[in-house]
Amino acid sequence: MPADSQAPDQLEIKPSPAMLVRTGGVIAAAAVLTLVLIYLLFGGGADLFAQRTTLTTYLPDATGVAPSSEVRLSGIVIGKVDKVEFSGLLDPQRAVRVGLRVSKRYLKNIPEDSQTDVDSDNIVGYAFIGITEGKSAVPVGEDGVLQSEPLKQAVDRADQIRVLRNNLAQIDDLLAQASSPDTQLGKFIVSDVEYNKILGNLEDAERTVHSVITPQSTLGQAFYSLDMYNKIHDGVTRIDASLHAIQNGQGLAGELLTQDDRYNDLVRQLSDLRATLAGMNAGQGSGGALLENDELYQRLEKMIASVNSSLASLNAGEGRAGELLASPQLYESLTGSLQKIEELLHDLRTDPKKYMRLKVF
Repeated sequence: MPADSQAPDQLEIKPSPAMLVRTGGVIAAAAVLTLVLIYLLFGGGADLFAQRTTLTTYLPDATGVAPSSEVRLSGIVIGKVDKVEFSGLLDPQRAVRVGLRVSKRYLKNIPEDSQTDVDSDNIVGYAFIGITEGKSAVPVGEDGVLQSEPLKQAVDRADQIRVLRNNLAQIDDLLAQASSPDTQLGKFIVSDVEYNKILGNLEDAERTVHSVITPQSTLGQAFYSLDMYNKIHDGVTRIDASLHAIQNGQGLAGELLTQDDRYNDLVRQLSDLRATLAGMNAGQGSGGALLENDELYQRLEKMIASVNSSLASLNAGEGRAGELLASPQLYESLTGSLQKIEELLHDLRTDPKKYMRLKVF
């Protein structure tokens, strides 16, 4: 038997053109369904077949707004910006014309006195047209016109954004300085020089405190020994004992505080002193007469002057008394005479018989 007759026959199926068309249609339908499901999952299915209309608004400034920017009503996306162009009007409030392509079903929620403005989620976010709902009961119609927010509010908003941008620029500059080793702040943060200086100062302070509170120092002895405590305790104890003695009536202060007699005597003496001073001021008594009478005062002044003159004469050696004070010879002679008299009196007292002579006639 030949070799070719031993191999089995192979079955080959060739698809017809109709089968190819049906297979391609299934694959295309599956792709379309997949795309539709993806679109629906990402939130675009609700407005896929919705009818749309165009609203127009005029803005003083459309910075950041471009075609395809979102249009939001109270935070909800209702459409996109269709076109942005100059209006050609001289009114600064209506310098830019913006076309808004929105779904018709949202028109009933937009009062005709609603206002538009340019807003963004944050400073670096994309700008969008925000519609703030008005208070009118009449909704805006198809191809209607919405007013923008007043120019002053728009300028204020732009100023706020400018201020925030300036603040961000300052923060960025500060961060750049902090990260640069060439600036003082950068040296402190990046370099180890300032850190080592501060660490050295802290170590010096720690050594100083340690040397102060060591047991060898005065402050350290106060911390580690009982000497300072005992001194303070003894002083407080003495003060307490003194106060206790005063409370018990001991000593002059205690008698003054506890006994009425001492207190009354003191009050009486003070009253007498006050009365005496009052009498002297009134010219009563010798003291009062001295204060009130000029003649008595002059006599007293003359007497004091005379005494001063006599003392001056004595100091100058005038007269006998002055010679006695000024002359050492007279003083020594007088001293020797007084000494002899003293010896005579002593001898007379000890041996009186020596001077007694009895003679019998």
